Amino acid sequence: MMKRILTGIFILSIAVLVLGACSNDSSKGNTEKENKEDLVATVDGEGISKQQYERELEGMKATYEQQGMPEDQMDSKMKKELEKSVLDQMINAELLLQIAEKDGISIEEKEIDAELEKIKTNFKDEKQFEEALKKNEITVKELKSQLKKQLTVNKYLDSKIGKVEVTDEEIQASYDQYKELAKVQEQEPEELEKIKPQLEQQVISEKENEKISKLIEDLRKENEDKIKIIEA
Repeated sequence: MMKRILTGIFILSIAVLVLGACSNDSSKGNTEKENKEDLVATVDGEGISKQQYERELEGMKATYEQQGMPEDQMDSKMKKELEKSVLDQMINAELLLQIAEKDGISIEEKEIDAELEKIKTNFKDEKQFEEALKKNEITVKELKSQLKKQLTVNKYLDSKIGKVEVTDEEIQASYDQYKELAKVQEQEPEELEKIKPQLEQQVISEKENEKISKLIEDLRKENEDKIKIIEA
């Protein structure tokens, strides 16, 4: 199963969700009848709250900072683009979730538990895991709810994207790019056979992302009338 929460699409990995960019379900059940000052967008009447959006935005800013681009080095244009990107990703995530549920995608409890156990491997022990949850003001129940959403969307994407095939020519092209980069960085490139599995996975991921991006683009066009962005 493809591991993504949109955050290229789903903006943040679920591990990051626990470690510092958690959202809760406080906005669940929001409708357009609620105070619009509390919402930044709605998708078929389902609200995306300002609190939810701001937490995702802060999480993305933290990711940028880790990559050497702190907020104080961004100009106004970059900040606006980042804000739009985060909101778009959240809208896409909600849209995909709604469509997946309407498509009859369901997740069993054992699948959620298995994913939760994978997350716990990011922590030294149960105590550290629980401290991370407490720090980010999220309960195990809320985390499992988020995991269910992620798994629902992943299963839907799997059903739509299907198996991605990779040719030797595509792997060779990826290897040639790798060699060029190694040359620029004045490093000795690894032999093709040694890194072929990594290159193959990289090409698969790129092709999956292309298909997913096209799918989301089409879904956005088809459902544009259900999406409302609320101006501040």
